[in-house]
Amino acid sequence: MGHTQVLGSAEFRAPPNVYCADVALQAQDLDNGAAVTSGVEEHEESSMTKVPSDLDWLLPGSIKSYAEAGNPNDSAQVNPLAFTETLAQLAKENGAEVIIGSATTINYRDKHSGVSSVSYTQNGTSKTLEATDVLLAAGPWTPKLFPATNLGQPPRGHSVVVRPSRHLSPYVLFPNISAPQSGSLSDLLSPEMYPRPGDKIHDFDTIYACGPDDYDVPLPDTTDTVAVDEQRCNDVYTAVGSVSKPIHDGEIITKQACYKPQIRPHEEDEEVGPIVGPTCIQGLWLATGHDEWGIQNAPGTGLVMSEMIFDGSAHSADCESLDPKNFLKWD
Repeated sequence: MGHTQVLGSAEFRAPPNVYCADVALQAQDLDNGAAVTSGVEEHEESSMTKVPSDLDWLLPGSIKSYAEAGNPNDSAQVNPLAFTETLAQLAKENGAEVIIGSATTINYRDKHSGVSSVSYTQNGTSKTLEATDVLLAAGPWTPKLFPATNLGQPPRGHSVVVRPSRHLSPYVLFPNISAPQSGSLSDLLSPEMYPRPGDKIHDFDTIYACGPDDYDVPLPDTTDTVAVDEQRCNDVYTAVGSVSKPIHDGEIITKQACYKPQIRPHEEDEEVGPIVGPTCIQGLWLATGHDEWGIQNAPGTGLVMSEMIFDGSAHSADCESLDPKNFLKWD
């Protein structure tokens, strides 16, 4: 559990430190009479891997292998909504004006020599904001405002937020789940699992689980029209509930989907992007193409972008390979 600080009038809860692990798990069909025993020792008997004793929310005997990928000394997690809302509040307290609207057009001076303003809608009213600099960080929607941004068709990912039947110890798991040999479960997904302590969004423990990407539905015009496939969400919940009784006996409180700003499809361990830096148009800056690493890399992106815009160059990181000139595509 992270500790709480007060910065100005904004309450900031330090990110909770966590363990992270790659695990191989054996599912059980709890809806069709699978027996559930107790005792974490049974994990160790079924595997040569040492399993932490407080990882007690997985089904006994389900862990076939366990490899630590992070620990509380080097790993933490944030709730994306609480994180972004806190940063916005801190920015306001330091003099920024936060406008919630939907950008429609970036306007330029003669012959696209530089930016002049941004047009947007707010509560159904069209407005324009004059600007000397525009930092475009619209995720997969970036090409709609600046078509030269060379992003591929964005993948859509489904996830669920579950209120488990009891507290879950802080282990973020990246599993490979095998279906049971008998029963109704087959072709199970292997969703990532992120237990979260209570926070400003939910005052109770939750677990966030996300499934694989699909390219079945094109990117809609706005975030509030993203199509959520109920069955894909149910498949995520079925998989994580097949390896944990507290999750199986819990309650789904959110089913959701999101699109990711992907430059192109890539292998799991291949690094592509993001796109960070100035364009050839004076005053127009890009920060996009983070794929599934948006929340992880957003703070660092914000830091180097502020250095570029206010100091003239980034000095906290070498961003040469991320320069938009390496990615833009002009008609």
